[in-house]
Amino acid sequence: MIFITLYYISTHMENVTARMGDEEIDLVEKLAEERDENRSEAVRAAVRRGAREELLRVAIERYRDGAVGMRGAAEIAGLSVTEMMREANERGVLSNYDESELADDVDALR
Repeated sequence: MIFITLYYISTHMENVTARMGDEEIDLVEKLAEERDENRSEAVRAAVRRGAREELLRVAIERYRDGAVGMRGAAEIAGLSVTEMMREANERGVLSNYDESELADDVDALR
């Protein structure tokens, strides 16, 4: 029974349909060729990477605008706070860390 459950989890995929123009199709074809895989695998890899990068971009934008704190940005991006701080720093985003966030963090450590 465990084998069947694990097999189901590891192979369960849902079909998703998306319309693509010639440029996107050419990119998928090139990616599949360069990675020596089929188009489905190439699209999945591109979506994973692109979605992660887009979530990180949104998180940094919201952090920069003050809509969320570092913890909120990390949650959006699916990263730890430390990883999010590193990513923000690498992109030249200054810290919005203020005294109230420091107090919250100190309280959380107690």
